[in-house]
Amino acid sequence: MPSPTVIDDGAEAGPAGERTALRRATELRVGRTVDVRMALDPYVSTLALGIDAFAGQGGVPAAWRRRILGALPARGAQAIHPLAVPGRSVVPGSVKPLNPTTETAVGDQVERLRAIPGERLLEDLEAAFPDGDLPPHWRRVADRPGDWLHRYADTMDEIWGAVEPLWEEALPLLEREIERVGAAFVRGGLGTVLAALHPAVGFEDGSLRVPDPEPARFALGGRPLVLVPMLSAVDALICDFDDSDAVWIAYPLPALDPAACDPPDPASLEAMLGPVRAALLRAVARPLTMGELARLTQLSPSAVTHHCERLVASGLVRRERQGREIRIHQTGRGRRIVGLFPPDPRAL
Repeated sequence: MPSPTVIDDGAEAGPAGERTALRRATELRVGRTVDVRMALDPYVSTLALGIDAFAGQGGVPAAWRRRILGALPARGAQAIHPLAVPGRSVVPGSVKPLNPTTETAVGDQVERLRAIPGERLLEDLEAAFPDGDLPPHWRRVADRPGDWLHRYADTMDEIWGAVEPLWEEALPLLEREIERVGAAFVRGGLGTVLAALHPAVGFEDGSLRVPDPEPARFALGGRPLVLVPMLSAVDALICDFDDSDAVWIAYPLPALDPAACDPPDPASLEAMLGPVRAALLRAVARPLTMGELARLTQLSPSAVTHHCERLVASGLVRRERQGREIRIHQTGRGRRIVGLFPPDPRAL
């Protein structure tokens, strides 16, 4: 899998789309002992927001998108276009973000882009598309790789000029996310956090599955797993499983989800799972049907099904057939997780 992969999954929203995406997925075997780290990297958010704004993805505040597009001249839009093509948005190795654990300043990343020889970019494109069939959006880049690299570096610099105030304003939310993941990890809920990183990501039996048109398999091995919350649309994801120093996954900051309001205590079950899934997990201390859960939560049956599927994938609930009905019930792991957290008074 060329890395990192930028996933734009908006066209596959919903449970059916999620199942479709997971049929072709790259798998990362995490294992039992994991060195989990968090990193705050503004360049990754700059890249994600630039792509999101250009592609017109939902989930980015409209004022943010206008601000970023206002900073993009026509040449800038042309430079970012190859990274924003749905389903084919592979970032060549030479221009991918540096490992976020280094927390390299955006200006330094931009200067690194300007120094990359065009020949190296051509080599990366050949490696990413070994059959020689470059997609049209990369074929134009291959004609004049040096020119594109300079335009792309200028474009990232211009986008950062628009994003920097947004990043500074979001720092308290980013710090809160670090607290949330830390609390989940201490309480044995890392798998639950990983399963909720992205609408189309799955985590089950120690393996993370990421939608990918060219599936591959990786093992974490002794490398740390670095989670990088980023400012982005809710369906964006950037990951790098090839880096020899660390595996890293940049995911949308949950607090930016338009559905999120009055964020819960970072040390609560609601923060770990989201208010809806926390409410569902608490409710099924005794077996309940989908209809009963829909009435209890005032959600549509399809929404309840979607959230329950994610809880099943996380090993927190199981399905039980009783006569003609399917009931949902906590697993032993689900009961233990619930027992670690007192109910949030603001919960559903």
